[in-house]
Amino acid sequence: MGRPAQSEEERRELFPTSDLTASLDELKAEARRCRTPKQFGELLKHLRTALPYISFACCWGHPMRTIRFMFYQDVPTDLIRWRLTTGALWTSPAFQEWLLTNRPFLWCDAARRLKAHFDPELLNRMEKAGLQYMLCGGSASRDRFIIFAAAMSTEESARAHKQLFESITPLLMEASQRAYPRALLTERETAILERRARGEITKQIAATERISERTVREHLQSIKKKLYTDDVINAVVIAVQSGMVLPAWKKNARGELRRLNSIV
Repeated sequence: MGRPAQSEEERRELFPTSDLTASLDELKAEARRCRTPKQFGELLKHLRTALPYISFACCWGHPMRTIRFMFYQDVPTDLIRWRLTTGALWTSPAFQEWLLTNRPFLWCDAARRLKAHFDPELLNRMEKAGLQYMLCGGSASRDRFIIFAAAMSTEESARAHKQLFESITPLLMEASQRAYPRALLTERETAILERRARGEITKQIAATERISERTVREHLQSIKKKLYTDDVINAVVIAVQSGMVLPAWKKNARGELRRLNSIV
């Protein structure tokens, strides 16, 4: 699962204090320059030289069960798919606690402290994937959350790099928002997936959206790729669980609420 973590002594030998400081200054400058997905990817490569993570993830959206964007690097696809399909992010005691405290945390610490409230399957899957030593943090408010997770190879490595992770997180937040200013699914993709969720077939979607059936299929392929699945039904489930697509009854309820508000 990646190269072994370096001890602090080994890091000092490989990177003298002056060199490490210069590297971090360069990293921060690169974060401020970041404007595109490609630049964000390069930024993460640079980050890995100072923070030797084995996998990285970030996600942002609304605390009330809505994900607008997600990004995964070297995270097992089966774990991603399981978490998204089951809505495990929203039910995670560690995530719910973080939304309230807004304090960075080490995932294994939260798992131990809140073990009685965790789904045992989530604990097992995280350990099996080697992701139990994740450094987690970002920004949480009533209207928006942005969370980053850098999985380290050992608990010792996670604790040794916690301060660095906390110091670079604000810059990662700014860089990510500039690099990915729009939602993961486009308006067209969202509309197509909502129609698919209502049971419409490709021909019906094409006619309603006034596009070709081939274009519908191309959009569905893009959606599946973005949602880490190879099955349209699973993509619908993931989109509903993550709030990217609202179930019909929720859409109707919101429409009715808007109508009543306009009357009042």
